[in-house]
Amino acid sequence: MQKILFILLLAIFAYAEEPSAFGAGDLNSPNPYGLTSSEKVILKNKKEVKTLSTNLGFVKSELSNMQEKIDGIRSVVESQNNKIAKMSQDIATLKQNESNTTEELQSLRDDLNATNEAQRENYAKIKSVLSELSSLIDSINSTYVSKDELNRRLSALEARITGRSLKSKLKNSKPKAIFNKAKSLFDKKEYTKAEIYFKESIKKKHLPATSNYYLGEISFKRGDYPKALEYYKKSISLYSKSASFTPTMLYHAYISFKKLGDNKNAAKFKKILISKYPKSIEAKKAQKM
Repeated sequence: MQKILFILLLAIFAYAEEPSAFGAGDLNSPNPYGLTSSEKVILKNKKEVKTLSTNLGFVKSELSNMQEKIDGIRSVVESQNNKIAKMSQDIATLKQNESNTTEELQSLRDDLNATNEAQRENYAKIKSVLSELSSLIDSINSTYVSKDELNRRLSALEARITGRSLKSKLKNSKPKAIFNKAKSLFDKKEYTKAEIYFKESIKKKHLPATSNYYLGEISFKRGDYPKALEYYKKSISLYSKSASFTPTMLYHAYISFKKLGDNKNAAKFKKILISKYPKSIEAKKAQKM
C-alpha cells in the first residue's frame, strides 16, 4: 500500500512540474515561452522600458542641474543686456547735451566697454554649459536608450498628458469634424495631437480604416515599427479594397519589416507593392532597394 502511495505522489509531482501549454505566450510570466516574433518584440520593449525607468532618476537629476546652470547664466545675461541698453541711452543723451563734460562721457564709455567684456564672458559660460548638456544627452543616448527610442517614449508621455486635456473637448464633437482636425494636425506634423484625434475618430466609427492607416504612419515616423505594422494590419482588415494610401502603406510596411530584420515578410510586401502598383512612386523606390 505504501509503495502504491509513493508512486501516486511521484506522478502528481511530475504532472505539476510539467509546464502547461495554456501558459505559452504569457508575457507576464517570469520566464515566458512559446512567444511569436511580435510577442518577442513586445517583451524586448518591456525590458527596455524597465531599464529606462531604473535610470530615469539619474537622468532627471543631471538635466535639472544643467537647467539650473542655464537659468542662472540667462538671468545674468538679461541683467547685463538691460544695463548695456541703459548705458547706450545715457550716452546718446549726453551727446545731445553739449553741457556735459568729456570726463562724464568717457566714464560712461569705459563702463560700457567693461560691461560688454563681462557679457562676452557670460556668453562663453553659456557655450560651455550647452556643450556639457550636449555631452550629457549623447551619454544618455549611448548608455541608456537610443535617441529614436527616447523620442518615442517622450511622445507617448506627451500624448497621455495632452490626451487628458483634449478628451473632454472631443466628447461632444461630430465624427467628421474630429477626423478633419486629425488630418489637419497630421499635415502640420503635430503628430501627438493628431494621434488623439484619429483614435477618437475610430471610437466614433468614422473612417476607421483610414484613421488606422494614419496612426500607422505616425508610429512609422516615430520609428515604432511594430506599432506601425499593427495599425497597418487593422487598416487592411477593415478595408481590403485599394485606397489612395495603399501603395504608401505597403511600402512603409515593407520598410518596417526590414527595420525589424524580418526579411521574409519584407519580401512579400515588396512583391505585392511592385506587382499591384508598378507605376507608383513607392514601387519604384522599392525596386531600387
